[in-house]
Amino acid sequence: MKNNQTKIILVISAIAVAALFRLIPHWPNFTPMATIALMGGALVANRFMGFIIPLIALLISDVLTITLINYRWISLGDYFTSASTLLLYSSFIAITALGLLLRNRQSWSNLATASLASALVFFIISNFGDWLGNTLPKTFAGLLATYELGIPFFSYNLLGNLFYTFLFFGIFHFIYSKNSQLSKETVRK
Repeated sequence: MKNNQTKIILVISAIAVAALFRLIPHWPNFTPMATIALMGGALVANRFMGFIIPLIALLISDVLTITLINYRWISLGDYFTSASTLLLYSSFIAITALGLLLRNRQSWSNLATASLASALVFFIISNFGDWLGNTLPKTFAGLLATYELGIPFFSYNLLGNLFYTFLFFGIFHFIYSKNSQLSKETVRK
């Protein structure tokens, strides 16, 4: 298989897997989205594409979730123009930037650290967005209450990040080590 075909397959697969896993029933925030963002930063040489891949997966799964699961309380236009959604997407941009730190440094300890850091980034940014959009007072106490309400979701997010990061990076490195046709340049170009 040519390098370009391999890249296209890997990109489409990452987007499809991330979008699919957000659509099937799961614990809150226990999805591979942060892992896709980390992999975009760590493995995709074209940095623009590395940042776009998780955003496309998020966009597709958001549109499908809102339309298929039929959230009648929100329109697509209202969702995508809200401050909380913009901050949510910003959190995945920040997580992809964390993935850039993993380039050529993909040890198990670095992956675990990146998983923890990505969970913290998501927690801080997304809960700030929730505070902007929820009914809690726009005071420091209201902000702290929002973060307190988000703590149970943080544990699911952290566990999901660790699980999917080790699974997906492990699969990638297993395929790479078993297939002589693939090279690091396959993904990095």
